[in-house]
Amino acid sequence: MTQLTLPSRCDRAAAIALHPELRDKLKAGPVTLDGSDVSALGQAMLQLLLSARQTANRTGQSLTITPSEKMRSTLTNAGADPDMLCGNGMAS
Repeated sequence: MTQLTLPSRCDRAAAIALHPELRDKLKAGPVTLDGSDVSALGQAMLQLLLSARQTANRTGQSLTITPSEKMRSTLTNAGADPDMLCGNGMAS
């Protein structure tokens, strides 16, 4: 299992930097993303994480995301269920 830690500021630059590594690691096996220290979650990172979640659901791969309270509140403010990020309630 691969564990990756999300940066405190998950903006566009962070999403661009994370994308190739997350893609490759998710193809290779189970991935855990630790977002417990995230204090800012931008649209690009949110899109990347939701896309990774959908890919994991579709391929049967294990993706565990531990969101911070800020990540949960950002999803709620966007009108989304925070459990979507964690894998509950997101259709593949």
